[in-house]
Amino acid sequence: MKITSDIIDGVPVIEKLSVDELSAGTHRFFFKATTDSLGNYHRIPVIVVKGQDDGTKLFLQSTLHGDEVQGVDVIHQVLPHLDPVNLKGTVVLVPGANPPGMQLASRYYPAQTETQTLTNLNRMMPGDANSSNAGSRFAYALWHNLYMGNADLFLDLHTDSTGSAFPYFLFADFRSADVCRLAALQPADQIQEDDGIDGSVETELVMAGIPSLTVELGCANIFDPDMTRRGVQGVLNTMIDYGMIKGKVDLLGIESFVGNDDVSIRADQGGFARVLVKLNEDVVEGQDVATLSNAFGDVVATYKAPCAGRVLSVCTSPLREPGSTVVQLLRRV
Repeated sequence: MKITSDIIDGVPVIEKLSVDELSAGTHRFFFKATTDSLGNYHRIPVIVVKGQDDGTKLFLQSTLHGDEVQGVDVIHQVLPHLDPVNLKGTVVLVPGANPPGMQLASRYYPAQTETQTLTNLNRMMPGDANSSNAGSRFAYALWHNLYMGNADLFLDLHTDSTGSAFPYFLFADFRSADVCRLAALQPADQIQEDDGIDGSVETELVMAGIPSLTVELGCANIFDPDMTRRGVQGVLNTMIDYGMIKGKVDLLGIESFVGNDDVSIRADQGGFARVLVKLNEDVVEGQDVATLSNAFGDVVATYKAPCAGRVLSVCTSPLREPGSTVVQLLRRV
């Protein structure tokens, strides 16, 4: 544990987190990551709730993509359920892991370089302390000084990107029995069996032996009360199943659809999309799923499902560039 002499708004600033060194109770910190181009540190809020007895360390992170804020509400609404007296183990909560991206409502970590680099932090783990990319250095600080040693389980809370929407959806590496267990505790509409993406938090943690899920909670830039309710229940289910708190697992009556292949239907030219299907709808091959109109209102393209599947994602912003996704399907092959 590296605690600095800095205090911001009454909150101590740390350079490295070690929950094993903390006493039982609730702790608040600002984690000092890397600096911006003015030499000011990016400071990330961290909450640690540690029980009286040792147990599982559960790590909850939101908004590594700066426009994906739904997980912040989940974390805020989980907090009233966390009582150190009745908790076995430790919960680490990070409600906003990418402050500069959040300030810009941007998916990316923005860096002031000659090319104005926009870095996807969820492709940079575990980072590089000596990289020429400021985002990679930032990722290194998160990985080595915040995650490592403080997580036995990890839920990385996301949403779909700006301009599109997911249901409650999981990326889960089903090659790991522990990940399968985690996934089964979430009241998710859909789950994709996911071999992972290099550099993502989920994949790199699983490779490091730490069971992890990417939890997608609807749309960017909003708080959706239903997604919050379900996200909180997923966290509580996890804690119940791993013996951290008492209670009964509740999947809210939701049966997850599990697929292993996602199929994107993309615009082949720019225009205004009108989506004809809804999230979680089952479609058949050849079914009309969207149209595209030009500026005069003429329908210039009709998009059909190339296969049977369940609607996984839809565009919420009508303006589509060539190559952008209009509808995405999940299927099992």
